[in-house]
Amino acid sequence: MEPRRAVVAPELERWRRAAGPDDRRSAIVRPRPGTDPEHAADRLAAIGMEVVSAGRGSVIGNVTPEVLRLIGLETWVLAVEGPRTLRSLHGG
Repeated sequence: MEPRRAVVAPELERWRRAAGPDDRRSAIVRPRPGTDPEHAADRLAAIGMEVVSAGRGSVIGNVTPEVLRLIGLETWVLAVEGPRTLRSLHGG
């Protein structure tokens, strides 16, 4: 059997390893296609994620390092990413 590829983005994984146990960070969980959004949000909340928003393509919430590790073990999770920084469309 082939090992499962890492689903947690490298910057979040670095944060997880360096953060204290009570530190918190925002994360975006992208479920595999066909995953029921309500089930995904409920499962993430049960693991310990503070769910802020849930939709068909992602669940957004706050996590501790341990919760992030547990989310990365879920087989239905396609990716876990950090929020993206918005950039101005203007050059200034």
